[in-house]
Amino acid sequence: MLEEVNNPNQTKEERELRWDEYVKIRRSFQTITNENDYNTFVEKGERRLSHNALKGALMIYFYRDMPRFSQPYQILFHLMDIDSLLQKWRYNHLMLVQRMLGSKIGTGGSSGYMYLRSTVSDRYKVFLDLFNLSTWLIPRNYIPKLSPKMMRTLSGT
Repeated sequence: MLEEVNNPNQTKEERELRWDEYVKIRRSFQTITNENDYNTFVEKGERRLSHNALKGALMIYFYRDMPRFSQPYQILFHLMDIDSLLQKWRYNHLMLVQRMLGSKIGTGGSSGYMYLRSTVSDRYKVFLDLFNLSTWLIPRNYIPKLSPKMMRTLSGT
């Protein structure tokens, strides 16, 4: 990431944009270890999962190849599928309404097409935090090995 920020072939504006992106990602990573920072995002409505739930979901993602985390990972994956299908349904409904009614007022007194269009955004994703977990994924060689005690705990013996 820093190599991209310091690329001499980029314009000053591009480098500044990359730098801002780097700072934003770095701050995002810091929220994983600092619960107070994380909770400010929750209070602003930018995150929905609790700090512990986020850490648990990351653990499931990092160690998804272990038998103990295989099913929890599948559940998280399927929750995202459900959310994607809801988004797809909203979009298809939006297109149907636009085709049939244009931009008239909706049947329930809503603003119709304009209201429906506003619902096809990340704001209406139920499991947005799960989609954003990939932001914090790191290369496998940097994922810490589990201690023997933790391995025993996870294996249930």
